[in-house]
Amino acid sequence: MVIGIIGAGLAGLVAGRELSKAGHEVTVLEKSRGFGGRMATRYNTENPAQKFDHGISSFHATTPEFKAFVAELMEHDLVMRWGDHRWISDGQQSIRKDPEAASKPYFTAKGGMNQIGKYLSRWVDVKTNTLAGGLTYFGPRRSRKRAWMINLTSSGVFEADAVVIAVPAPQAYGLLQTATDETETLRMIRLIDEIRYEKSFSLMVHYDGMEPPEWDSISFRNSRLKMIVNENSKRTVHSGCSLVIQTASVFSDQLHSLKDKEKVTKEILKALAEEMSSFSGQPNWSQLHFWRYSRALQTLDMPFMQVGSDDAPLAITGDYFIGNQLEDAYRSGLALAKNWIRKTTIR
Repeated sequence: MVIGIIGAGLAGLVAGRELSKAGHEVTVLEKSRGFGGRMATRYNTENPAQKFDHGISSFHATTPEFKAFVAELMEHDLVMRWGDHRWISDGQQSIRKDPEAASKPYFTAKGGMNQIGKYLSRWVDVKTNTLAGGLTYFGPRRSRKRAWMINLTSSGVFEADAVVIAVPAPQAYGLLQTATDETETLRMIRLIDEIRYEKSFSLMVHYDGMEPPEWDSISFRNSRLKMIVNENSKRTVHSGCSLVIQTASVFSDQLHSLKDKEKVTKEILKALAEEMSSFSGQPNWSQLHFWRYSRALQTLDMPFMQVGSDDAPLAITGDYFIGNQLEDAYRSGLALAKNWIRKTTIR
């Protein structure tokens, strides 16, 4: 089968890899210039050797299937154990080591979190800077056309026997609405319409000549900040201190209303100085990123959803199925792929 996957986050790439390994022809359509979704890494524009994981900074593994994937990544020297020096703040400027840090190991990517997406992309054809605008359903076993047409905003199309939508729920909702007249997608739409997301800002900063802190990260409670991650703890930074500052949900909503990057950056730095006076000075370099769909607040108690026949299926997958962690995105994409491999015929 020719399979079109919309979205090159972890769920889409994992599903694509498994389906490709089973003999299907898989193309992943990604609207941005990179892949990995929130497994994102940015480079200091003034010093490309400095990397910042400004989306998902680390992850843990609890299920057998995801543990096996992490072991695979470690075998290829892509990830390492990280986070034994995680700290927490109780909201009263009392900072202490997280008591679960040693018993609940976390992992991070050695060369940046985007390397995981790059690794998975080797099994599929990824077309970046390609935005899907809608779907058209023709039905299975047509003599001249494939069952599905993915309409691209660039005026082109991509024809496929099957389609996987692996993007945040609001974006999936918009795509599914274009196909409601032809397929049984109304149940899908009703369910994912309930999914809401936290917004979040990530501010990447570098301080020249400053000694990096001894902690790997600090998680905050009752604060305008959600977390500070010490990027120096992940990889060698030859000089200075590199941090990623993530904002808490309510503060993110307030910042989003400012509509001005400089004002947002200033407010985040002010919050940083209030929590950590050692970082009260202005950084030598900074860059801001806004995550509209940072974390799903509701999840669906199923691994994925699918409509259509086995000859022309349409499915949605992602980290709002099962749970809202990176591990859940992996499990969702893997479950979908295994289901299709059992049911579909390669042609």
